[in-house]
Amino acid sequence: MGLFVAVEGIDHSGKTTLVESLCRTFTDRGVVVERHKEPSRAPIGSLLRSLAVEEPACPAALALLSAADRHHQQPRLQAQLRTAQVVVGDRYYLSGLAYHHADGIDPAFYAACAGGVRMPDLYLYLDVPAPVAATRVDRPPDSRWETPEFTSRLPDAYRTCLALLRGQGADVVVLDAQQPAPAVLSAAFAAIEDRLSAPTSRGNAA
Repeated sequence: MGLFVAVEGIDHSGKTTLVESLCRTFTDRGVVVERHKEPSRAPIGSLLRSLAVEEPACPAALALLSAADRHHQQPRLQAQLRTAQVVVGDRYYLSGLAYHHADGIDPAFYAACAGGVRMPDLYLYLDVPAPVAATRVDRPPDSRWETPEFTSRLPDAYRTCLALLRGQGADVVVLDAQQPAPAVLSAAFAAIEDRLSAPTSRGNAA
């Protein structure tokens, strides 16, 4: 069973750049790697994306769709984990937990909706202040998740949710995402290599 790594963080923290760089680096070294992404491009994930640009939005409906999309993608994820040595997720449970908590959803409710899904073996959290992340994009917000009013609530939401995960024994590595991209990649790659070399049982579900 492969190692499941989730790259988490706010919009424009560098998640997609890091995921692409990790996949390229592992492939170059002969490691079989697969990529997972949330929300998915499947029907449920696409519906979630479309509703996130509508106002007024229903936070509970968005949270339920987020959880449903993750459940719907489990067979594909499990197949990837059976064939790859590493599966790298571009967002997963932590981001869902934090974003919907910032939207007023009780983390306990969202956690209950995740019952039975495969949890990551390692979370890589890209830590960057929301104002810094905002400078990395030169277009208007494309959903409610990117508005200044919403992003201002994310730091507290992530702190709360990171504490919850750590309290449950999750393996979390916080990376300073204000560093240059090569430095972030180096730290992330080292953390994954360390877990790959350590004998452990995998396949934990919520």
